[in-house]
This record gives sequence, structure tokens and C-alpha cells, in this order.
Amino acid sequence: MTSNKSAAYAAAAFPSLVMAGILGLLMVCGAGGESAASTAACGAAPSAAGQPPLIQYYADAATKYRLGTDGYAYLAAINEVETTFGTNLAVSSAGAVGWMQFEPGTWAQYAVSVTDPAAKADPDDPQDAIYTAARYLHASGAPGSWSIAIFAYNHSQAYVQEVLARAQRYSGPQGMTDLQDDIAAAWGNQQQPQWSTPAQTPGAGVIDVTDVKTAVQSDSCDAVEVVDDITPVSGAQGVIMPNGLARPGKDAPASVQAMVDAGDRLTSLAYSYGGGHCAAAMNQTAPDPDACPGEQENGAPGFDCSSSTSYILWGGGYASLLGNEPQVSGNFMTIGAAGTDPQGWVTWYATTGHVFIEVDDLVMDTVPGPSEIAPNGAPSTGPRWQASSQVQWELTNDNVGTFVARHLENI
Repeated sequence: MTSNKSAAYAAAAFPSLVMAGILGLLMVCGAGGESAASTAACGAAPSAAGQPPLIQYYADAATKYRLGTDGYAYLAAINEVETTFGTNLAVSSAGAVGWMQFEPGTWAQYAVSVTDPAAKADPDDPQDAIYTAARYLHASGAPGSWSIAIFAYNHSQAYVQEVLARAQRYSGPQGMTDLQDDIAAAWGNQQQPQWSTPAQTPGAGVIDVTDVKTAVQSDSCDAVEVVDDITPVSGAQGVIMPNGLARPGKDAPASVQAMVDAGDRLTSLAYSYGGGHCAAAMNQTAPDPDACPGEQENGAPGFDCSSSTSYILWGGGYASLLGNEPQVSGNFMTIGAAGTDPQGWVTWYATTGHVFIEVDDLVMDTVPGPSEIAPNGAPSTGPRWQASSQVQWELTNDNVGTFVARHLENI
């Protein structure tokens, strides 16, 4: 999504965000950048009874898609930034449309029809658009990390910070009053435009979310739902989700998206030196560390750095490049073409003692670095997605020799 008001954000800020990595957002927000609105992550939105219908839509959608007690505030903030509460529905420079400024491909993936469940969802209908935004935000990591979810909505740090600030204004005891005032101001103090009367009981007939796979415990909530979703995000670069899985950019080639998918299947494995070094372990339905478990120094069969890199390339359809056998680290110094990928899709970095791979600006590595994001409950070692900043960290800090960069010649 790229809004009418924030199209410039993405163009100006996106490259630096990719270099910093998605965790950079979390570190900024952890230092106070994320608003107080995120502190109440669980539970239903507060009652919007007696509020203008638009506020009811935010609250009902937040409850339906389990966005927490302040989810309505984030939906309202995004709606304000994107279209000034629906008063500017012009198509953005990126082709985003409707009340919540969805790009057509994302809308097709997540759209829900609320006003008329028997009809096709309409991005220019406020209920359809707001419920669809709630569904997309939930699939992108909210309420577990609003920073990541908002970043998925629009790849701009400036955009994330503006939405967080506005969500803070709309949360808390005074929040709905401030929201009502801002809606009134946007509409010229007209609280009853054409969308004022809900067409049905809020939430009735809305398509159920199907991409929530599991629930885990957290310090602040009894049950926080964790999304297992590899639906591509808008743009070219992938992002790491709060549960440690990654989602590729929708502009990435199919083989690159397949490699991100393959990497997701490794993120629960332990590190095991020599593990995964047989063709049977490369099963692309599910990696099979039991086929060749290695030394199991972490108490379980697993993969090491070179078998992880092999698995990802195998997943992209490049098994023949590896001679249809997982390769050891030193061999990756000569496989493929010299240097980093000029297209930026796939590069691996190898020495005789270690190898790691960067795919779609995401790094799969078995060495914990400053950007490590581990899935909840996973072993502390093993192949994990990390931000692109891991590359420079490895080249600077890993004393295993001089890394050689190699890449795929044809993607």
C-alpha cells in the first residue's frame, strides 16, 4: 500500500530501511518510538456504542481480527494517513485504491465483503476496506508487533512513525473523543455522510481469517496468535515476521520466493555439525534432518550452515548446480558466478569453514548476529532468518577466513 499522502515516504526511505533491516524498526520502537497504544495488545476493542459509525467499523474490525484493545486506533490512524478518513479516494501513484489504499494484488489476496457478503468486496466501501486492512495487519504480525505490521503496509520508517503517533492520539481514555473530533474536521463537521449507517450487524458474514496457524503464550497475553504466512509483501524486498518466518517481496522472481519459502522450513531446526548432508535431507515438503543427523551437539538432529544454504538453493530449483548433493562450505567458494548478485536477489558468502546466504535482502545464517530473530520456543542455534545487516556483521566479526561472495548467474 502506498498512500496519497505518503507516496514520497516509500521512495525516500525504503532503501535505507532495507539496509537497516526490519529489526531496526523494533529497536527504535523498543526505545520509545512505539506508542503507548501498543501496550494493550490483547483483548477486544472497547465498546464503540454511541460513536459515529466509522469508529464502530474500526472497533468491530479490530475485534473480529484480534488486533487487541487498541487495534481500532491503528486502523483509524492508517485510514487518516492514507485517505484522511475517506475524503481523498484518488488512486495513488503506486496504483493503490480505496478507503485504505490497497494495491490491487494485495486487495485480491485479503479482501473481505462486509456491507454485502453476497457481493464482491469493494475497496471504496469503508466497511470492506477497514475489515480488509484489519485482516492484512493481523497477517502481517499485529498486534504482536505493530511496527512490523505497519511496515508491511507501507515500507517507510517515516510512515510507521506517523501511524504510531496518530494511534497514540486515538488510544486511551480520550482517544475516541479525539478521533471523533478529527473525523468531524475531515468531513467538515458532517458526521452523517453516505456510509453512516452500518448495513448489517457488525462482523456478521465476514470471511474468517484462515492464515492463523498456532497460538503461543506471551508475558502480556494469555494467547497471542502467531501468523504462519508467506504471502508476498508489496515491493521487491522480503520482511521477517515476528515468529521468525519470512515473507518475500511480490516483485521477486518465483525461484527467489521459493527459496524464502524453503528457508522458512528450516527455522525450527537445531544446529548440528554435518547434519543435513545427504540428498534425502533436502526433501522440500519438509527437511529431514533424521536422514543424516550429524553430530547432534544441541541434542537433536539438525542442519549446519552449508546444508542450510544447500537446502535453500535446492528449494529454488538449483539442485543441479550443487550436483544434486548438499555441498560443504568450502565448495560454495567456487559454485556459481563470482561476486555479489548485481540484481540483488541471491548471494552467498563462503569460506572453508562457514557459509551463509542472502535471499531477497534476508539472510539465512547459523551464526547469531545482532539482528537475529528466533521463532518462539525454537532452539537458540540453527538456521535462522536475519536482517541484511547480518552480512556486514559476519564479514567484520566472524574469524573464519576471508569470505568469497558468489551468486546465481541466471534467475
